[in-house]
Amino acid sequence: MSEPTQLWGGRFKSGPSEALANLSRAHPSYFRVYREDLAGCRAHASELKRAGVLNETEFATIRGALDQIEIDIADGREQPIASDEDIHTFIERLLMQRLGTLGGKLRAGRSRNDQTSNNTRLYLRRMARELSRGIISVEKALASQASRHTETVMPGFTHLQPAQPIVLGHHLMAHAQSLLRDLERFEDFNRRFDRSPLGAAALAGSGIACRPDLSALELGYSAACENSIDAVSARDHVAEFLFICSLATVSLSRIAEEICIWASKQFSWVKLHDSYSTGSSIMPQKKNPDIAELTRGMSGTLIGNVAGFLATMKAMPLAYNRDLAEDKRALFESIDILELILPAFAGMVETLEFDVAKLRDEAPKGFTLATEVADWLVSQGVPFAQAHEITGAVVRYCEERGHDLAGLTEDDLPHIDARLTRGVLDAITIEGALASRTGYGSTSPIRVREQIERFNTALEAKATFAAGELLLPETAAAPQQTRGAR
Repeated sequence: MSEPTQLWGGRFKSGPSEALANLSRAHPSYFRVYREDLAGCRAHASELKRAGVLNETEFATIRGALDQIEIDIADGREQPIASDEDIHTFIERLLMQRLGTLGGKLRAGRSRNDQTSNNTRLYLRRMARELSRGIISVEKALASQASRHTETVMPGFTHLQPAQPIVLGHHLMAHAQSLLRDLERFEDFNRRFDRSPLGAAALAGSGIACRPDLSALELGYSAACENSIDAVSARDHVAEFLFICSLATVSLSRIAEEICIWASKQFSWVKLHDSYSTGSSIMPQKKNPDIAELTRGMSGTLIGNVAGFLATMKAMPLAYNRDLAEDKRALFESIDILELILPAFAGMVETLEFDVAKLRDEAPKGFTLATEVADWLVSQGVPFAQAHEITGAVVRYCEERGHDLAGLTEDDLPHIDARLTRGVLDAITIEGALASRTGYGSTSPIRVREQIERFNTALEAKATFAAGELLLPETAAAPQQTRGAR
């Protein structure tokens, strides 16, 4: 039988109004942190045993009950009821139903303030790993495509105007490098917030749970927070996590924008696989890049969540205020969106089919080899300032005659500038342009292959972090948390 439990109320003559109860009740999605809350309960039970509040038998009984509660929630046998104000009330109700007054002992020396802070930190450290796994799947798809196209020539752009020839693999790896930094940010986040707030209690620290350093180790942290007020009132870990998520979707959105352009009939540089595109309800011919478009659109939601939460935090006095409960609304929405995007995006990228011949045909258009003219002049001893002017004159000469650099002949050269000789025509080739870019990180095919090799090594290191599990205090019988199980 599910009897209501309330964690406060002794100083009040009456209970909360229905309107207040409705406002105060946690959204159903917030109960996803039950695993983290139970881990904190187990660590706190250890604290109470050290403090002499629980004897060995009571400790073992409570720990056993907590273990079973986790199994029952995971299996769907226990669920929150309307009177459960939050995850903490839910867990205490289940504990007291099973253990009676003994279950109420666990509340000694702790507060929902340090509990919720601990739950959020543990949850985000877990999600940093889980989201990293999703990003890695996109990274592998990008690197796989790049490996297939280290010799595929395409026009590179600046200002969305043709700039210089590059190889497609180099372009794709630029996006992969951006996402790699997002993976690094998740790992940095995990290190930066490797401190436990449990034991801070309401704000001043606990008069009973006096070894938060030991609780921290039991929960998989390296140490306890340095300041109990900061432990319960800080939410920079939330803001930073929101920022990393939003930046990852911005990285994805930039790829998405290019895919939308490249897949258009006007470009026709890439074809989307049928299983990763949609059609129109009225136009039978349509094949739409919905994954790319939805990613581009959803990135705006994640950016808004960062801005909105920072606005919530900007005038928050110390220590804890109920406003901080809004952190979960923004967090869970951002995480849920990113988890929807990543597998679909990875599949879309992996199955892209590029028109190699068309890309090569487009590569020299728009005077993308003009820089080769300037570089050739420099090799002949012409100062670059003058070489730039001469090259501009070459472009103007070609435009006036309605052709590209490929239309230049040896007879044209002296009409433009006496310093232009037959040798410049040999310099303005796609092969020569690519072969000359041999600096570290440049677009020559050999450098791109080296970059991909280094990248794959770096990605393996990120995969090690992503595959790791936090060592939470839990029963060996507890089921493994799976992706998407909240």
